[in-house]
Amino acid sequence: MKLIVGLGNPGPKYEKTRHNIGAMVADHLVTSAGGRYSVHKRSGAEVASIPLAGGSVLVAKARTYMNTVGRQIGPLAKFYSVSPDEVIVLHDELDIDFGLVRLKRGGGEGGHNGLRSVSQSVGTRDYLRVRLGIGRPPGRQDPADFVLKPFPSAARADVDLLIEHGADAVELLLSAGLESAQNTVHAW
Repeated sequence: MKLIVGLGNPGPKYEKTRHNIGAMVADHLVTSAGGRYSVHKRSGAEVASIPLAGGSVLVAKARTYMNTVGRQIGPLAKFYSVSPDEVIVLHDELDIDFGLVRLKRGGGEGGHNGLRSVSQSVGTRDYLRVRLGIGRPPGRQDPADFVLKPFPSAARADVDLLIEHGADAVELLLSAGLESAQNTVHAW
């Protein structure tokens, strides 16, 4: 069983922010498959079981803020006996140009509190990551403020394309494996 985790913050205040792009991709996967989230009683996370890439996967979003997502994701992975190497985390990435998608396994958290929380909850940094490029903030804007701001309305079409590419990358990762998926996705 694969567990796909879309990182984000709960509530309407944050739903269209850069920090929630991982949750947006998760929502797109669930909606496209005709699935629906329900609250997992033991973990508190929102979970949907959907068909994807010829199998069934779990897609989840924590209902906590970004810096504590592991409180729900760790227990969810444990409940379903999902090992860390079967976890795929979808997250925003400041160090990748806006609109690009990159795949990798493991590595540092780069100051991303959501990744840090997931790493602590699953006991390792060695899980798959779909890194969704949001780019660096302009000028001297604080990165923490930048990620919590909504995408500009003029970028809506580009955001939609990033969501589509993120969803396609997840499906390719599941069907072809990391190395093959990287060769394709990193050429987009």
